Amino acid sequence: MTPCKLCVLPFLLLAFAVAQTPSSKEVASVYPEARTLYLDLHQNPELSMHETQTAAKLAAQLRSAGYEVTEHVGGTGIVAILRNGSGSTIMLRTELDALPVEEKTGLPYASKVHAKDDSGHDVPVMHACGHDLHMASLVGTAEIMAHSKNTWHGTLVLVGQPAEETISGARKMIDDGFLTRFPKPDAGVALHVGNLLPAGKVGIAPGTYDANADSLRITIYGKGGHGSAPHTAIDPIVIAARTILALQTIPSREVKPGQMAVGGWLHSCREQEQHHP
Repeated sequence: MTPCKLCVLPFLLLAFAVAQTPSSKEVASVYPEARTLYLDLHQNPELSMHETQTAAKLAAQLRSAGYEVTEHVGGTGIVAILRNGSGSTIMLRTELDALPVEEKTGLPYASKVHAKDDSGHDVPVMHACGHDLHMASLVGTAEIMAHSKNTWHGTLVLVGQPAEETISGARKMIDDGFLTRFPKPDAGVALHVGNLLPAGKVGIAPGTYDANADSLRITIYGKGGHGSAPHTAIDPIVIAARTILALQTIPSREVKPGQMAVGGWLHSCREQEQHHP
């Protein structure tokens, strides 16, 4: 797989309708730097809300390209702005964080990083979801847009969002005044890499493509008892199992076909007392 080279194009094509399509020469001119950044980020991933070095690298490159950069938005988030006269305000977004996953690709630039998660456990860390490629594509796009200001007008807002994997970074940035401290976008553009298309192909889907993510925490309390008298106890495992099965029927049996609904359940049970053996 050749990272970055073609992923710059979707950002550019969607960012400004008035901008000229970048030539292969322009893409080629930013490719070496984008690839170097990709390899660096892939080898040095950071967990959600711990993306200090990742954010600093992006901020430095965007600042060098002429963008007005604000760091530490919502924790480790960054916002970079390029103003180019009157016109629409377009936001391009990338994620910053990696996953607690061990890389077994065997690539020469594979991640060997281990870090402490928020629970204090030592975990391997890997960019297993493509955020390293997203960031490199954003920087490549930023360079081309900065060098071709004669082909477009408006304001470009680039966002590095932390903690996408834990579904918390966007809210932290909004709570930190993203929509009031910075130009409010007229439209937002993002991309995601995948393995559904062959290398060298770019896909664009009309309408909604990816679903939003929300979470709901349910705690089921049990009551301990002696193994010879199960009727005196309340088993939270059984209750949790029935609850999961019932909730799963919502997306599988109650949501209209064609509408987006994906349910995933991760549960743990808590007992007020230990069961006797």
